Amino acid sequence: VKDKHPTVENLISTPLLPGQFEEYKWANGDSYDGFSARIGIPPELVAVTTDYVKQLGLWDLMISTMYDDPMEPDSTRFYNFTSPFGEKKNFTWSAKRPDNFYGSDSDMHWFDIADEAAHEDSLRALAKGGYDQVLKAIGEYLGLDHLVTFSIGLLAVTKADKGYVHVDFSDSGRRAYNFLFNLQTPGDDPELTVIEEDVLGNFRRGQVKYRPDFGVLNGDDAMHATNECNHRASRGVRITASIFISELQEDSLEQVASHDKYYFPFGNMDWIWAQRGRHWNKDGTVSLVNDKGRKPFEAKDEMENCEERVGENKEKCLVNGDERKLCFKTCGTFMTEDEFRPGEERRKVFGW
Repeated sequence: VKDKHPTVENLISTPLLPGQFEEYKWANGDSYDGFSARIGIPPELVAVTTDYVKQLGLWDLMISTMYDDPMEPDSTRFYNFTSPFGEKKNFTWSAKRPDNFYGSDSDMHWFDIADEAAHEDSLRALAKGGYDQVLKAIGEYLGLDHLVTFSIGLLAVTKADKGYVHVDFSDSGRRAYNFLFNLQTPGDDPELTVIEEDVLGNFRRGQVKYRPDFGVLNGDDAMHATNECNHRASRGVRITASIFISELQEDSLEQVASHDKYYFPFGNMDWIWAQRGRHWNKDGTVSLVNDKGRKPFEAKDEMENCEERVGENKEKCLVNGDERKLCFKTCGTFMTEDEFRPGEERRKVFGW
């Protein structure tokens, strides 16, 4: 009989300095069989990210959505925001409540950027929070040539009876990752479940309690899930930042592009490839702080008659359908080259 409900074991969890990289190990010294690690983060990262989300107006929106205006499973909403900083650019975020997959049971919602302007503005928050130290740790530990980080996503949950066990990537050659760091947890219980599966299908389970000194990197075959919780009596919400990172090569591009096409950039491989290597390289010549943006990219509609299909007021651009996912130019999903100004430092273009 396969053991799918093992006793929880401890993982080694020593304090980490900013930029310190530690692959998972079980408390008895066994290595974890997926690629996952804890990375020490700078003390300002959580504070700066939280402040950005709050000033944007998204923090209160997440809480009110979870308690006062709940979403149905497998539904999506869109919201317009104005950056609280710099040039105060306008952009769009999305909220999605996924279905409960494969017997999972939780009210997790995903809040993600929904266009390029939102993507770029959120990167400025990461730059301000010292996130370059995370990229440097990954690149140097793995001996990579370059890295790009994608925007801030937010995972919000108030109640989970059973998390969705999954992997984000497989077969990327250790070139695609998801990085998680916690912004708020109402209680003292661990937030993340870690799973290892042997050749017979038996599970081995650990749990991670986030601390302000580290985040968790999940790469190829790192099985994980949100841990069980119930914060509803206190109107609490567990909020975790979720950020995708990649050394974009031909063998990792497809992994990144096909990961989840529901949200920006909807699997647009030309746009993803234009990000290649912009935030860290082994020569130390690029970073988020001095980021000069992606390579030139011109958005094109990927379906016919987009101007007619989206509606007179482009209302279908804010509906989770084919028009939004394919009418890139008509919906203004990506910034024009005049707006984006490739090759100029982002702090000049965005004003912060």
